[in-house]
Amino acid sequence: MTGGYGIAWNDDVTISYSDLYDNGKDVPLSSGDFTRFVHFRVINAAEAAELLNCSRQYINELVKKKKLTPIKSSDKNTLFLKSDVLKRRRE
Repeated sequence: MTGGYGIAWNDDVTISYSDLYDNGKDVPLSSGDFTRFVHFRVINAAEAAELLNCSRQYINELVKKKKLTPIKSSDKNTLFLKSDVLKRRRE
């Protein structure tokens, strides 16, 4: 799906952003749900380096080469989805 958002399983099945928005349902999430998600699924650069058994400098190199994408970056910290780091470890 070029230029938009949606879900595609293969060339025959596609759901556009507008279909998702028009037909989707709200999923109630509590702040506790969100906190648990962050606690178990978001890691910082030091934790990513530990999982990949490498230095933080190498983590920075992976980000620069777009081989690892942070979900949030600041001067002092970078956050990643743990699943992205684990996927990188398997590659």
